[in-house]
Amino acid sequence: MIRPPSIAVAAMLAASPSLAQDIGVPACDAFYKAYEVCIATKLPEAQRATFRQQIEAGKAAMRQAAANPQSRAMLEQSCTAQRQQMSQALASYGCKWD
Repeated sequence: MIRPPSIAVAAMLAASPSLAQDIGVPACDAFYKAYEVCIATKLPEAQRATFRQQIEAGKAAMRQAAANPQSRAMLEQSCTAQRQQMSQALASYGCKWD
């Protein structure tokens, strides 16, 4: 069953409250939101749990880095690069990253 993205993403966020927490760096927040929509709407159900775990771990690490002023300065560039990498890696699923 294919659900509209907003319902699928809401269900995913409800299942894991840590996914709903923003990082506070615009490029990172945009990257993870696009990544979450991709996982919730495009990937086969059997693969979603693995990707959700990766998202949770990535967001936790980014939130930690954002708390440190020295590392926070590098997050914008890092998240932009990650977004480009993941958009290529998941292109075959038809994810939209814009």
